[in-house]
Amino acid sequence: MNWSPDEEQAYVARRRKRNLVIGLVLGAFACLFYGITISRMAG
Repeated sequence: MNWSPDEEQAYVARRRKRNLVIGLVLGAFACLFYGITISRMAG
């Protein structure tokens, strides 16, 4: 792919933002499952 430096920088920024969102969603799921597991063990 022959991108200009501006296009490549914009692509990298979008990819970084998307990866951050995916990481936050995965972290939220992990916390959710942890909370469910603890509540089931306590109850």
